[in-house]
Amino acid sequence: MRKRRWKSVRATSLSEAVDLCVEYASEQRRPIKVLSDLMGVEMKTLYRWLSDTSMPLNRVRQFEAFCGMSFIGEYLCMAPGDKAVVSIPAGKKASVTDLADVQGNFSEALTLLSRFYQHGEALEETVAALTNTLSQLAYQRSNVLKVGQPELELFGVRA
Repeated sequence: MRKRRWKSVRATSLSEAVDLCVEYASEQRRPIKVLSDLMGVEMKTLYRWLSDTSMPLNRVRQFEAFCGMSFIGEYLCMAPGDKAVVSIPAGKKASVTDLADVQGNFSEALTLLSRFYQHGEALEETVAALTNTLSQLAYQRSNVLKVGQPELELFGVRA
């Protein structure tokens, strides 16, 4: 089974964002029991929050930090439809695979856009592809601006 490429995954609903956080955490060997211990809540409380998609707002950031991904925060920023979330780059040179990924997503977005304008099909897929492409291009733009002054790694961890 292939591992998921987490950089390009975007949630389309709040429940999907929560599920993606839990899935990523479990892939990183952080099951629900560990997350509940780290958050200082009972496991049944965390399960209730996850099943109802009703986690207290002051716990969302903590939950995302322990999971290791911020799908909920990204979804909440992008939900109105007029915002794009861009990860802040560290000023490291892009690899060939990163640029190929950007190019592949760009061509997919343009293909979906032309189909949408010609036949009016795949609205949600087109919007998702365009959002992903805009985020990737904005990331690369910021990365090019920062390449002269790369940031130092904190505790040996690169985001």
